[in-house]
Amino acid sequence: MKKLILFSALSLLIFSSCKKDVTQQVNQAFSAVYTIAPSNWSTNNNGQSFTAQLNIPEIDNNIYQNGAILVYLSFEGTDYYEALPEVFDGIAYGAIHSPGYVGIDISALSGDPISAPTQTISAKVILIDAAALALHKDVNLHDLGAVKQAFNIK
Repeated sequence: MKKLILFSALSLLIFSSCKKDVTQQVNQAFSAVYTIAPSNWSTNNNGQSFTAQLNIPEIDNNIYQNGAILVYLSFEGTDYYEALPEVFDGIAYGAIHSPGYVGIDISALSGDPISAPTQTISAKVILIDAAALALHKDVNLHDLGAVKQAFNIK
């Protein structure tokens, strides 16, 4: 019993002295919420699909080529966001992006014509900046100094 108490006390002393030091935090994710009004939806195929375009100049070529763009929708009267792509009540919601914009698309799974949304929809867009690892093949990812230098982290 004495050995168990001694071992427990020693373990407590060793593990209580450990702490995690955060030396640097790099913010590489950015978000904004956009309002899509019913008048923002357009179609060019007689209502088989509708698109709302969000102009987002922050989507530069680097984010487009190496980063990520995530899109979430929140419908009027709800207090949550749903990640795209999504299918709800036979309607497929998706997002496409290119430098400078995100397009939100809706269409019926059946391929039948649909009506444009009649309610305001919030779109949360998250941009994740990144650098392509392939461009830095020779970087030792286990050496913080080498990673900071290669990816220009201050």
